[in-house]
Amino acid sequence: MGELIEPVEARLTDSARIDDSRLRRLYEYWLAKRGTRRFPARTDIDPLDFPYILGNVMLLDVVRDPLRFRVRVHGTEMVMRAGYELTGKFLDDLPITDYRLYVRERCEGLVRDGEPLLIRHNRALDGNTRRYEAIWLPFADDGERVSMLLCALIYDWQKA
Repeated sequence: MGELIEPVEARLTDSARIDDSRLRRLYEYWLAKRGTRRFPARTDIDPLDFPYILGNVMLLDVVRDPLRFRVRVHGTEMVMRAGYELTGKFLDDLPITDYRLYVRERCEGLVRDGEPLLIRHNRALDGNTRRYEAIWLPFADDGERVSMLLCALIYDWQKA
């Protein structure tokens, strides 16, 4: 269903590096909500503020001791393309082993480093290689310790 093919990723420091206008807009929204703090809190954002990309968003709660990730929202576009639904489940339930390990590494790195990421990646999906661009954004309820992650992902045929 989906296999991992050579990802390219970088710390996200400038919205000009983001190709897709919706991802760029979401990153600028995150920056505005963050203000002078290191991270915005989950309560700072309202998904109704970004309907233009909501179906392509996944929100993950960070659960500690042991470190795990619970999917709070798995956007409808993501579910339709992937062929599985993770809302309410742990990331451990992602059915594609290689991809699950890859995503878990991204999540662990975000919790550890707290740095937003820009990812351009190829993924085998429906028997075809699909290019996507994604951003990963951390949130912290206390302003310091990452407590939630947001991933927004746009496949090449969805580009705006």
